[in-house]
Amino acid sequence: MGRKEYSMYENIGDLLKLITSSGVRVKMMIGLIDGPKTSGQLRNEIGVSSSTVIHAARDLEREKLLAEMEDGYHLTSVGRVISSKLYDMIRTMAVLEKSKDFWLTHDVGGIPKEFLDRIGELGDYEILTSNVKDIFKTLTVYMELAKKAKEFYGVSPVFVDAFVSLIKKLIKNEAKVQLVLTEDVIKELIHRDRKGFSEVLMNGDVSVWQINEDVGVAFTVTNSIFSLGLFGLDGTYDPSHDLVSREKGAINWGRELFKYYKSRAKKLELEEI
Repeated sequence: MGRKEYSMYENIGDLLKLITSSGVRVKMMIGLIDGPKTSGQLRNEIGVSSSTVIHAARDLEREKLLAEMEDGYHLTSVGRVISSKLYDMIRTMAVLEKSKDFWLTHDVGGIPKEFLDRIGELGDYEILTSNVKDIFKTLTVYMELAKKAKEFYGVSPVFVDAFVSLIKKLIKNEAKVQLVLTEDVIKELIHRDRKGFSEVLMNGDVSVWQINEDVGVAFTVTNSIFSLGLFGLDGTYDPSHDLVSREKGAINWGRELFKYYKSRAKKLELEEI
């Protein structure tokens, strides 16, 4: 970024201020993303007077972001693109504001940029937190959630003692299991329980890939839940905090992130154990 990029703001600064300085204008643009609405519909949805809606609409019409037709207000082609980006920014800010301390104390640089740009898709979520009275709380709750899965996709750069036993529970429940693990995690699994790990790989519903690069996140996505763990700012993985979401957007985000890592890994064969 430099002077050229800053100059772009000079060109659109007034328009940006016009849109964002009014909550009504912002809500109108977002409200019209899915299709046209009348002033009455917008009035009821936003909770303002008809005159306020009409005044805001006139401001947006002057900037060619809105057009009034017989069936109500429509976004123009330019307005639609801007509204989409505006909505994405609001979703992103809402995700970060929900648990700001979590994001401020963890390294989001470990999330690939193309997925960090879509972090707003996580939607609603909760942060599971361990404490001195129950240091295994996050792991216990996570295990309970994961063992109910019928599909289990995971990426991990950290070793967990209960790893093999969890997979065996998933196999017992006839779950489909796919894992992307770092070389160090695989080596530790073989060292700790070569026989158990081999038995896991012999099952046709289990596939493991080895990734030979730094992975800055640990996460699991099932058919009904997404769980994300991050490293702290000191570079140490934080097992005491887990982000958990049941939203479809978060599950889809997690599935695509799994495919990203899987495409960069090599499938592990039984004879390599």
